[in-house]
Amino acid sequence: MRNRYRGFTTVNMSTPRVRQLFVLLILGTAVIFILTGLFAMVQAERSAHSSDLGKITAHFSTETLLYWMGGEIPYLSSMKAIADKEPRFSRMFFELMTSVDPQDPRSFLGSELPGFALFDTEIVVAGEGVDYTSVPIESPPPPDLEQKLKESEKKKEDHEEKKEEKDDSAPGKDRVFIYHTHFTESYLPELKNSDQPNRAYDNEKNITKVGTRLGKSLEKLGIGSRVSTEGYDAEWNRLYQASRKRAVAAMKEYEDLSYLIDVHRDSQRRNKTTKKIDGENYARIAFVVGTAHKNWEKNEQFALKLHKKLDELYPGLSKGVFRKSRAMGNGEYNQSLSPQSVLVEIGGVDNTFQETYRTADALARAIAEIHFQATPVDAQPKGGEDGQGD
Repeated sequence: MRNRYRGFTTVNMSTPRVRQLFVLLILGTAVIFILTGLFAMVQAERSAHSSDLGKITAHFSTETLLYWMGGEIPYLSSMKAIADKEPRFSRMFFELMTSVDPQDPRSFLGSELPGFALFDTEIVVAGEGVDYTSVPIESPPPPDLEQKLKESEKKKEDHEEKKEEKDDSAPGKDRVFIYHTHFTESYLPELKNSDQPNRAYDNEKNITKVGTRLGKSLEKLGIGSRVSTEGYDAEWNRLYQASRKRAVAAMKEYEDLSYLIDVHRDSQRRNKTTKKIDGENYARIAFVVGTAHKNWEKNEQFALKLHKKLDELYPGLSKGVFRKSRAMGNGEYNQSLSPQSVLVEIGGVDNTFQETYRTADALARAIAEIHFQATPVDAQPKGGEDGQGD
């Protein structure tokens, strides 16, 4: 009840109506706190997988994000590249609503052109000189070549079923399973009468040799490994299902397996896939993480460890870590089977076995150092650093 006294309005706080309002206000505040607490709990559980803030900021270009962050970190806004591109509010709002960056043509066309989404691979961390033109590209062979490969495989007179290979004299339990989903991927310099990138495939001279080299290098460093070099009787678009069965069977047979390495060959050309280190050419390596399962962030952390270790040991060898969703390919890549599972692209269509073997040795050393969490491994492959050997 309100009363006026000498020009002031007074309120009687003891009336039943005011008391009811206070009770409702207190109860409403309590309900808001309870709902906020429940929402925070749900968000805390979801944050173990991904950040909603990250989904929002994904709509903005790098320059826009850095400009915003510059409000709290002045150094960022003082960077010439950002200062010269001071974004307007209209541009920020446009990017948020449409996911289109006016200065990036890819953002206009990515969802409209068939196959263009392949170039929307997310770069988690980029290696030396890597940008969106350097991301790993996964391309199938032409249909006629795939049929020829199948016919060639059937005509082999001395064909024997290949099993998981292992040097039984090597120490340690079997920790690493190495397999090859696209087992016919090869390298043009190793093939005769072929100079077309989309025909760098072969039933014998292929990526399985690189995986075998990786397994032998791991064994020499004290880490037991199994290498599957057997092919799959499946269509190209069913190969990941086939290789998953192979990986599951191996994990059941060898209970100590904790690392799953799927070895591939990139479709990029030589200038994007080669690095000279200490006078020797190496095939650059890329780590691909699929996000089409709930625990993908654990795989990404493993890939980041490998990238960081390789960058310490062989600067510039790793192209980085790349994230792919279901829309950009398989999206899962059998990585839900183990938190220490990763797809690696070793070299491109123009690299040689010698170059890829050097990289396989380097990757083995990185895995060993991470596995043992010890001082740098000094053991060298018996075949030498020159990549000679099988």
